Amino acid sequence: MVTNDGSNPGEAQARRLENVGNELAALLRQSDVAGRIQNRPGGEDAGNDEWSVTQILGHMTEMIPYWLEHCHRLIAATGEPPHFGRTLEAAERLAGVEMGATGNLGELLGRVESEIQTAAQAIRQMTSEELGRPGIHLRRGEMTVAQVVERFIVAHAEEHLEQVRATLQIKP
Repeated sequence: MVTNDGSNPGEAQARRLENVGNELAALLRQSDVAGRIQNRPGGEDAGNDEWSVTQILGHMTEMIPYWLEHCHRLIAATGEPPHFGRTLEAAERLAGVEMGATGNLGELLGRVESEIQTAAQAIRQMTSEELGRPGIHLRRGEMTVAQVVERFIVAHAEEHLEQVRATLQIKP
């Protein structure tokens, strides 16, 4: 969506998100990484910051549409700003990670790429007014849609790209 001054407020974020998808695809299609995609740096009992590559992808296939849906809810809300968010123990979040633990790399990467394209298109279509719509996050307090897009979709995806690199022991 183009603003009155001719700019697209979500373009930079959409491009950064697409860059994550492009870089993930390039990394994971390298022939020498296949044997490392199920590795967890801390072993099987590793914490959330030590998921396997497929667990990270499973989480991304769930988290991108999850937060995009919350953006749409904030945009559609009338009256008081709605409350939104979840804890790290949320069932749907953990289900994404678990699905990734047993998932096929090619299918997971395809799903991540699809979710990224869907989100990038939606972000590009958001108006400045929509990006300014507020909501109340359960831990962070008041946030606008633009802040949710930045923190929970774009920067979050970038962090997981770095996590994949670290897991595969590949320097940027």
